[in-house]
Amino acid sequence: MIFLDMDGVLTVDSSSWNTVNRVLGIDNMKNYESFKDGKINYDQFLRLDLENWVNSGKAVSARRVRQVLDDIVIFPGAREGCRILSSEGFTPVIVSGGLHWLAERVAHELGIEHYFANLIMTNGDMILPSGVAIVDPRNKWKIVEQMKKQYSPGFTVSVGDSPDDISMFTSTDYFISFNNNMKFNKPNGYDIEGDNFMIIVQKALEIKRKQDEAEKH
Repeated sequence: MIFLDMDGVLTVDSSSWNTVNRVLGIDNMKNYESFKDGKINYDQFLRLDLENWVNSGKAVSARRVRQVLDDIVIFPGAREGCRILSSEGFTPVIVSGGLHWLAERVAHELGIEHYFANLIMTNGDMILPSGVAIVDPRNKWKIVEQMKKQYSPGFTVSVGDSPDDISMFTSTDYFISFNNNMKFNKPNGYDIEGDNFMIIVQKALEIKRKQDEAEKH
């Protein structure tokens, strides 16, 4: 089973939240700084961000936000790469602190069955100032452990591009840190950089070969 961060790994944009804020001209830096400094938790951050959207009058329509998300580009090589991973016996799982609307589209386009991201509540087409924090970016391990308990995979790999993915890295047998500002020196972890998802696939298949060899002995 391979757990994949979405923003910056499966999509080119590093944050779907920031993309919506940037395109629609909404300033959420105060909320972000409060969350980063530990003054508010993720549930509060999500609610305050959505309140900011609604109160600004710029993100009151679900259709408008989905239009912004639909313009987010899939990471080069991700379509082919996810097909190869599945054909080689991996079960891909998206674990994203981003938006469920985007994760749903990405999962559909890449043929991924399991995906977890954060929900926005609506009334018809109108966005409500509330949501459901399915994935706290700093506690992705909870989703990993949930899936491991449910499916008992032979081994697990995680892929992420930010320090927020550390909890996911520590919950899997192996991890791939992709274009990450934070570097790791771990025997079960790999720091790689690239502009194509296929480099992740190559590393995942290398891990699988090592795992298969270890099981033979």
